[in-house]
Amino acid sequence: MKEPNLTLQQLQTIDSLPISGTSLDVLDMERVRAHIASATKQLRFNGDPDPIAYLIRSRCMVKEGAELLATPTGILAFGHEPQRYFANTGVNIVHYRGSTPNSIEVMHIERSIGGTVFDQIASIEAYLKAHNRRGMTIEGGYERVEIYEYPPVVLRELSVNMIAHRDYRDLYTQAIVKVFDNHIEWNNPGGLPEGVTIDRLLDVQRSRNPALFALLFERGFIEGVGQGLDTVVATLAQAKMRPAEFEDINNAFFVARVWRRPIETLFQQDIYAQLNVRQKEMIEIMRQRGEVTLGTLKDMLGADISSRQILRDLHGLMEHGFIKVIGRSRNTRYCLQ
Repeated sequence: MKEPNLTLQQLQTIDSLPISGTSLDVLDMERVRAHIASATKQLRFNGDPDPIAYLIRSRCMVKEGAELLATPTGILAFGHEPQRYFANTGVNIVHYRGSTPNSIEVMHIERSIGGTVFDQIASIEAYLKAHNRRGMTIEGGYERVEIYEYPPVVLRELSVNMIAHRDYRDLYTQAIVKVFDNHIEWNNPGGLPEGVTIDRLLDVQRSRNPALFALLFERGFIEGVGQGLDTVVATLAQAKMRPAEFEDINNAFFVARVWRRPIETLFQQDIYAQLNVRQKEMIEIMRQRGEVTLGTLKDMLGADISSRQILRDLHGLMEHGFIKVIGRSRNTRYCLQ
């Protein structure tokens, strides 16, 4: 018996299939034009700059007879209201004081960060950048070099990876970025793509959403299939930081986890070594709590430590550039630089 011919749809991935009931009107054409201009400027696109031709070539729109139908990639990248069509495809950010997901230690929550995939990446990146503390070290030629708790390239790669490889068929579960005192986790619905396992994560190159992946490449967010996690591993190794951890939970969630740089390596080691025990403890308190008052420090350091001693220690930390002061008088607060 003759095998039936393959249909075009059987050769397409889920992110490039047409969605009934949609049209060109669901896409923001200004976003499309801006994307084409950006991709062309970065030498990542050299095709026909006509927006309609581009959308069809990039599998953001599919022509069916006289109709133009949007695809998941088109809506997720350029849609006016992506979450109208893909419920729960937002991203949550949860920031904890401690190192475990304890609800009473939640410092901040950003729920259902929506918009296009580019909007979501920008929002995640902005939050993580604002909470990625900086330090200084001295390298070869006695030059002061700025370093971070987490290498910025690692934060970007894992944020983009979460968006690029998410299973957008799961309309019930949102992606979550969890920020802890000593590490950050990216929790991605859908688990690993079929055929990819944790032990071969860096060897098997497979994208769940190749059409969406191509747009992220054109925008400059990624360099090529499979290179993102390689970059994460190599960057952490070069910085002599704890290796990243990857976990596939029942094929339902893929979790990527990175650990912060030890505090003693975030600043010039000779200066850090000169700090007294209280000053090091103050730094750790501020790392966990963010902004603190003199009263908070006194309560946590013990009643036998006078306010004058604490202020003297704080002044030393300010002189060395470890902390900064916010507010004045009774409203004075202290936090890490």
